[in-house]
Amino acid sequence: MAGGGLESLAPSDGGASEAAFESARAGMENLARGIEVAPQQLSDLEAIIIPELRPVYDIKDGSFTTLAFDGRATPGHSLWTKLTSEAALKQRIVSALPAIGRIELLWNTNIPYGGTGFVVGRNLLMTNRHVAQIFAEGLGDRNLQFINGRAAGIDFRRDSAPGHVFKILNVRMIHPYWDMAILEVEGLPDNVTPLSLAVADARDLLRQEIVAIGYPAFDNRNPEDVQSDIMRSRFQVKRLQPGMLQGAFDTDSFGKIVNAATHDCSTLGGNSGSALINLATGEVVGLHFAGRYLERNYAVPTGALAKDQRVVDLDLSFNGTASGGPNDWGAWWNKADSATPAEGVNLVDAGGVKQIPGVVTQAPPSGGGGVVVSSGGSVTFEVPLRITVSLGGAPAHEAISESVALEAAKPPAPGGAFVPKSIADYDGYEGYDEKFLSGGTKLAPVVVPMPDAADQSVLAPLKAGGTQLNYQNFSLKMHAKRRLALFTASNVTEESQLREPEKGRNYSRAGLFNERWFPDLRLDDKYQIPNVFYTQDQGAFDKGHIVRRDDVAWGKTFELLLKGNVCSFHVTNCSPQVEGYNRSDSGEKNWGDLENHVLSEAASERLCVFAGPVLADDDRIFAGKGPKGTSLRAPVPRRFWKVVVARVADGLASYGFVLEQDLSDTELEFTVSEEFIGAMYPLSEISEMTGVRFDQSLIDADQYDTVRGTEIAMRAGSRKRKKKG
Repeated sequence: MAGGGLESLAPSDGGASEAAFESARAGMENLARGIEVAPQQLSDLEAIIIPELRPVYDIKDGSFTTLAFDGRATPGHSLWTKLTSEAALKQRIVSALPAIGRIELLWNTNIPYGGTGFVVGRNLLMTNRHVAQIFAEGLGDRNLQFINGRAAGIDFRRDSAPGHVFKILNVRMIHPYWDMAILEVEGLPDNVTPLSLAVADARDLLRQEIVAIGYPAFDNRNPEDVQSDIMRSRFQVKRLQPGMLQGAFDTDSFGKIVNAATHDCSTLGGNSGSALINLATGEVVGLHFAGRYLERNYAVPTGALAKDQRVVDLDLSFNGTASGGPNDWGAWWNKADSATPAEGVNLVDAGGVKQIPGVVTQAPPSGGGGVVVSSGGSVTFEVPLRITVSLGGAPAHEAISESVALEAAKPPAPGGAFVPKSIADYDGYEGYDEKFLSGGTKLAPVVVPMPDAADQSVLAPLKAGGTQLNYQNFSLKMHAKRRLALFTASNVTEESQLREPEKGRNYSRAGLFNERWFPDLRLDDKYQIPNVFYTQDQGAFDKGHIVRRDDVAWGKTFELLLKGNVCSFHVTNCSPQVEGYNRSDSGEKNWGDLENHVLSEAASERLCVFAGPVLADDDRIFAGKGPKGTSLRAPVPRRFWKVVVARVADGLASYGFVLEQDLSDTELEFTVSEEFIGAMYPLSEISEMTGVRFDQSLIDADQYDTVRGTEIAMRAGSRKRKKKG
């Protein structure tokens, strides 16, 4: 899936490129022959990979030769003849091939496969965190689970033909610091021997020869002719890619900057999770996880993993004594350990009664309420005595224990005290902060300007003047005629000290607010669609948050967190949407998870998110209820957009997406399909279709045509819209 970029530069850009090309060529030839490399040659090597000097070998029937499938010699093999001419060296590589496979996604998806994985212990696979998170959720070694409806397996062949797919049964670890995950697979045959993991640090093995073994896919972020030539137009099959380690380099990964190992193998998307094997020892020295076109490729050093006792305790096949510490990421483990388990419990239908899987219950009496699933992982039955079944946060590989406790009715959640009762109650809400991404990192300060309407005349005026409604942690502007937000702007963070600022508090949805929607007192009613429009529509539409409740429920104090949570229930932040469109509490992956994918490529845990409906002239009209028994006819948006802006090591990165909900005739006039069509769009096109103007700095930071953008689109399962022009 996502992974390193093929790095190449054709000598057609003039004299400077020609000089760099020849310098890098000479540098690589010297490296290959063990000759000292000039400083300038090393500099050029960091920025360029020359295809003919970093070949890609075909693998067939568990071996490889210098000949490709079509019978021709593998281009660029001349500097690597020892791979086939030295019997001991070749056998060292061949013996590793059966333990390296392709991660298969076993559900209906537009992603052909997830990446690469390799055996590192008894029935244990190592791959990337960002690969595992296509089908699993959670962090650390507790509270891990498969995403509802998703399954995965591994095929250890997939060369000229597919092989047997071994199902992945469990997720043992999703590392909170490194882009690494450990998966448990069904019983493997005896001929699949775990690969040995080096305890030596790959970051210290400068210019050590290695091979990457994985499944490169065609990658539209790289020049088509270059990759088609070096890959000989064969993609998604097992390949051998030699190269060298190039020392350490800092890169952004999952909300932080990590000091990764680097290498120069010719990798592509699909190589994510590839094993980097030291030719001198046969040990795995790194786990490939990313790359930057015309820059470098990155790997998790196994020597660093050997310093993590949690990893060592999984009984992986380290070759030597793994110290288990000390390391620099203990705080990230603490954060993962204290994280709230994934919200939501998927109930199963048993004789018309919704039950927790594995928990025997009886249907509530006819007059007794029903079943309520809370966001904290509890299930409440009104019978009419309230009985709560709490699901413990046990590791995914252990049985979940249940406990049943009787409790009296709880008092109302504290958030109700912050529902505004007068305009004065809005005092102190500063709204969206354009300098938000300057916090939470030691990188240079940046500014993320809030967007605005290209045509100011469409905006609804506030009673006190102006057009901007500021809430806790977000702001928005309303479209006067459509009575919906033209756009929203929110500050989002995953920083644990802001997500749970005070210990001992109940941070579940039910523990924060007895949820209800209410109007904004600063805005005339004629500019807001009332709550009754949604509650009296016979279930055709869901009151969908444009700004996610969970995104803005944070603060330095519990009171500020409550304010952000409650503010999200203003009807100004509501739009008719299909149920589940943006509900992260439902136990399903949905559009709201775009933020999580973007964080995988970010240098801090903070994001700026802009979102809104696409208010098209041809949106269909829904006839619903208005206030005081009146009727209200409102156009229902069929598309929604979102722009996520992250801090990266070299500045800003912005990502634009559009999600479409299909509207079709029913007895209710309209209903909304549960099938969403998500696509990545250039920010310029989102601006054109919405009338929302983005600052030029965000247009310049658009990742649509970059490695990062392609990575995020693939991980999110979104198609990439063909760019205009």
